[in-house]
Amino acid sequence: MIDKKTLPVLVVAAAVAAVLGILFKDSLRAPETVRALPKVPPASAAPALLKAPPVSLPDGGQRDLTRPPGKLLIVHYWATWCPPCVTEFPDLLAFWKEYGKKPGLDLVAVSVDDDWKTVNDWVRKVGAGGVPLALDPRRATAKAFGTEKFPETYVLSPAGQVVDKFIGPLAWSSPAFRSRIDELLKGPAAAPSGG
Repeated sequence: MIDKKTLPVLVVAAAVAAVLGILFKDSLRAPETVRALPKVPPASAAPALLKAPPVSLPDGGQRDLTRPPGKLLIVHYWATWCPPCVTEFPDLLAFWKEYGKKPGLDLVAVSVDDDWKTVNDWVRKVGAGGVPLALDPRRATAKAFGTEKFPETYVLSPAGQVVDKFIGPLAWSSPAFRSRIDELLKGPAAAPSGG
């Protein structure tokens, strides 16, 4: 039998457990990593070009992600302090080792960390070199793209229009994602613009 002194403690513990169960009911579910992949929109339906400040490059230069890249461009926003970004990075690296050789494709992994030292130290520590990097410490470019949470990935047409957006960790090795990139590399949206 439960005595009168432990009954309130049990009631409070049960209430706290119920509230925590409701609040964290989805926390153990695996994140969705690849959304349904759309067909390439016709040129007339393609979104307008973005306006964003340039990002910093490791050599001290800058890259304007709003200029038409002339090839398919994957822009990936991430951070060293973001657990899903860190977990996803080896898959990104493996993808780029294979797909980086394909003509007509470019990638830039834009860190929103505060400085290059943090990024470079992390890359060295985990052996993640080989992915083209850029830095957006004030998140100005990320916000212009519409990114508020990390990681997020955008695929831009050679003309500079966003044709795909992936929110959350991306399954870079998934057949669906790779098929989509292959489709875009072959399709009319991937044809170089005259300019």
